[in-house]
Amino acid sequence: MTDLKTTEDITKFMEDFYAVLLANPTAAPVFEGIDMQAHMPRVVAFWGNMIFGGGRYSGSPFERHIPLDLTTEHFEIWYETFCSTLDALFEGPNAKMLKERAYSIAFIFSQKLGLAPPAI
Repeated sequence: MTDLKTTEDITKFMEDFYAVLLANPTAAPVFEGIDMQAHMPRVVAFWGNMIFGGGRYSGSPFERHIPLDLTTEHFEIWYETFCSTLDALFEGPNAKMLKERAYSIAFIFSQKLGLAPPAI
């Protein structure tokens, strides 16, 4: 396996990640009404910024999550799925950094939403 090196790598990762996440009976309802075709370029740009920089993403990702009915369990499922999908496809410093950033995001978002931090 190689590390994430290109936007195409991130796209592959995000497509596989969401395929698993949307098959999860607890996580899937969160995405009802979300246009995943429109969402995908945003998340690819977001995670691409984490690795490559360059300002491909702008906006406030947290604000988009406020109206969702999220629980600590959702964040745990999201993070576990994120890591297991990433581990199945890539390894290396970029993959490790994304897992660390994903945990930080899950922790911070859950805190801001008044939830217990995910037990990950």
